[in-house]
Amino acid sequence: MRSLLQLLNEVEEAEKQAKNISPINEAEKIPVDEIGKFFIVEKPDKNSEMDDVVYESTLADFALQVKGGLDVKDILGIYKQKSDARRAGTEALKQFQDSLKEMEDAMNEFREAKKSTEEKRKSAAEKVKALK
Repeated sequence: MRSLLQLLNEVEEAEKQAKNISPINEAEKIPVDEIGKFFIVEKPDKNSEMDDVVYESTLADFALQVKGGLDVKDILGIYKQKSDARRAGTEALKQFQDSLKEMEDAMNEFREAKKSTEEKRKSAAEKVKALK
């Protein structure tokens, strides 16, 4: 029969060996995704096309996109049906194009008003000069 001291030494030796063994890494488990695929509609910019504004994603892909820099403020909606997402994307692109057109028209009006003001100022300066 072994003495208590021998048993303690064996246990201590076994613990030392266990510490030297690299830990077993569990395989990464993919979380259960009951949502499946969905469609994201983002805010358009001046170079956006439909494929840039509306795209398919999954929960895992979406998490990577957010981690990679996608700002939730840039998302107009998340849809389960592609047709609903495309409808929203088409409307977003149309609204964006309309707002660009409005800004462009306003800038043109401003430029014309500025040009008109400059012409009137020159004309007034010439009339003042002629009076002297």
